[in-house]
Amino acid sequence: MIDRKFIFKAVNPCNGKEYTEENALVLCAKDKAVIPAMEAYRKACHEIGANGMHIASIDKLLFRLKKYQEEVESRVPDTIGECEKARCIRGEL
Repeated sequence: MIDRKFIFKAVNPCNGKEYTEENALVLCAKDKAVIPAMEAYRKACHEIGANGMHIASIDKLLFRLKKYQEEVESRVPDTIGECEKARCIRGEL
């Protein structure tokens, strides 16, 4: 299991591929660390040769994230409560 904090199912509507906590992760738009994380992801994608459309997609996502944090919510991420500690730190599922 990659993402221990969340249980989720996501579907790419363009190709039908499904993603869960077994093969993907969730980053919350409100977390202040998500913008620098996505900027680092963009840089890495550029460096490894991702196509221009992928880079443009990341740029648009970054714009939406910044707008969300300015207009809706922005906070320092944390892991709190016994349940999250058990799942995220100790791997107790």
